[in-house]
Amino acid sequence: MASKLERTAIIIKVIANAPGITMSRLHAELQARGISVSERTLAKDIDSLKKDYKLLPDKDRLRQGYYLKDIMALSGEDIEIVLDALHLLGTRLKDKEAEVLALRLQTARSQNNFAAEATRAAPKRIRTLSQRNILSAQKSEAIQRQLNQAIRQTRPVTFTYKTPRLQASETVSGFPLLMVFHERGWYCIMRNLTTCTYSPRRIDRISDLKLIDGGKPNRDAQENIDEAGFLLSSGWGMSFPKNLREYHASDSEPYIVARFDASVAAYILEATDRHPRGKIKACRDGTGDVEFSIKLHDPRGFLDWVRSFGAKAKITAPTNLVEKEKAERKRLLLKYDAL
Repeated sequence: MASKLERTAIIIKVIANAPGITMSRLHAELQARGISVSERTLAKDIDSLKKDYKLLPDKDRLRQGYYLKDIMALSGEDIEIVLDALHLLGTRLKDKEAEVLALRLQTARSQNNFAAEATRAAPKRIRTLSQRNILSAQKSEAIQRQLNQAIRQTRPVTFTYKTPRLQASETVSGFPLLMVFHERGWYCIMRNLTTCTYSPRRIDRISDLKLIDGGKPNRDAQENIDEAGFLLSSGWGMSFPKNLREYHASDSEPYIVARFDASVAAYILEATDRHPRGKIKACRDGTGDVEFSIKLHDPRGFLDWVRSFGAKAKITAPTNLVEKEKAERKRLLLKYDAL
């Protein structure tokens, strides 16, 4: 019989791979995996994930079923513990260690003012991101282990990185700092050895990873982790400023404003802390619509999020982005007209 920790790890993995899964489907999935548990016990496990681990929303609200809520940026020993749990290696952990981890995760998640955390220890809380699949291939797991080792030892690494969109590969050399789970998999936030800029690298696109021979440990590792986490929280998804200069440059940029229909307003309003630089307000024209305003150095991730609402959302400012979005949607219509 699986222990509660093993069962919890499996539940997390199942929900991550099937966002919106219902209680009955989740129960059937566990049974199919050889986990014998009553729906009553499963309900208690779900309640624990909500209240103790803060991994699930307290209420389902507009979404059906269950989905992971918050994503943590982790470094050092925390990475080993969480990855082990997600990959069903929870048997390595003692109950006491699991309790300590739960407390640390809960404490980190309760601190939602990232600006105040920037000068403290490694930032732990990252804005809500969507989830899908946890990387499970043996090759990716091996890469994860090597990156975890480099993070613990603050050692520089070099690897080949393939970018599907560009159909090209590049050699990357730098210090791995944070591991972040976003949408389709795990990313490692890197600090480039030459330019000292920060960038996300998806783990399943990494190959030929090696510790750099003779590479000295990063004496500024904690400071770099703080800075990388702060920049990550100031962006949207994996689109964030590469350095503090780009971050401060965004202060002079106009607010990007998106308007959402009343039909999805409750979903937007429920997350008042969706982003540390974002502002949400109800429109005063009687429509029930809401506006979300934000300053970003790189708006690509935000624009993708707005587009995901289809005709229920649109960009209303600044003018250049409005025109860009109009052109983008016209191109989309042309594709449908060609069918």
